[in-house]
Amino acid sequence: MNISLKGNSGCHQLCTMWADVAASMLYAFGSNGRGQLSLGHLEDAHTPTPCLIPSLLPSVPPCVIAAGGNHTVLLFPSGECFAAGDNTGNQCCLPSATFPSLTAFHPISSYHRWEHVSAGWSFTVLIDYEGKIFVSGKGQKGELGLGEDRHDALLEEIADFSPRKVIQVVSGMAHTLLLTASGDVWGWGAGRKGQLGEPTQSIVSRPRKVEVGFPVSKLDCGKDFSILVSRDNPQHIAILGNDRYRIGDSLASWSGAEILDIQASWNGVYLLETSGTINAWGKNDKGQLPPPSLEGITDIAVGSEHALAIAEDRTTKERKIITWGWGEHGNCGKPGGGDVIGEVFSLDIPAPRNVRIGAGCATSFVWVEE
Repeated sequence: MNISLKGNSGCHQLCTMWADVAASMLYAFGSNGRGQLSLGHLEDAHTPTPCLIPSLLPSVPPCVIAAGGNHTVLLFPSGECFAAGDNTGNQCCLPSATFPSLTAFHPISSYHRWEHVSAGWSFTVLIDYEGKIFVSGKGQKGELGLGEDRHDALLEEIADFSPRKVIQVVSGMAHTLLLTASGDVWGWGAGRKGQLGEPTQSIVSRPRKVEVGFPVSKLDCGKDFSILVSRDNPQHIAILGNDRYRIGDSLASWSGAEILDIQASWNGVYLLETSGTINAWGKNDKGQLPPPSLEGITDIAVGSEHALAIAEDRTTKERKIITWGWGEHGNCGKPGGGDVIGEVFSLDIPAPRNVRIGAGCATSFVWVEE
């Protein structure tokens, strides 16, 4: 699952310190059984907790948090990457076991910089500024895109595949999609539910073009489905793959305003409109869908079965960070843990103009610059 940190807009030797570089703070809460929150331990955090960070971590906010099943990768505007969590399959792009605190992993060369990153359950996909695609991790369903006999890799390039300028990469639990500047989509990994288009294949072990019938402007991956927005008609949104909650029917009848953002959870789709409202469809047994009364939403970050948002009062302009949905691991920030159903929970964290939010697999992140 790939999460851009939302807002208005290396070294193997880890030297940790509390995150106060350049008057900024990175908080994390939720599932942490493999150290993916970078807290220095392996216990879940039920309330926002300051992360441990390496001393060389950039002082600017990361542009992307890629959250896998039990690992997290932060990509910074400088092209540097830092990872934390489970690395038993090299999904943290390093040859070691578990990293309970963020650790830098070296680029391929001294001039090498990453431009895009995504993470699936036990793998990571990285794209450099030359458009070369690298994979790291493990998977039995073609997740690495290296061919049908390859189930593990450590920062290995997908050879003989270099599409034109890539503008987005996203991963679900076991499949990945690339979006190019021309609006073309390429994908690989698990395809049994049709999430990689036609023809349906259980395993797509090498990148193939996904035929959708229109140029795409934005996309995202759910657990076993894909969501794609038309570049020519932003109100035309296609869903490929498992649609057990009939999201496609809802999208077909949706006649909303301009879309500010679109994201997918494991089993849902969330549209943030420029009006500040959210339209969402999908699974809702744990309150995954937002209360209908929400307004003044400026940013949203959707995780596996929960979400964070920034809400602004239209009169006072006061801003707050809210959460809702499945919160068993504390990923909604509610003291003691627990789901937030039919309402929202307000975090006790300031929400200045430059606050950033992120959400992953039962994990949540907030970057605050004061």
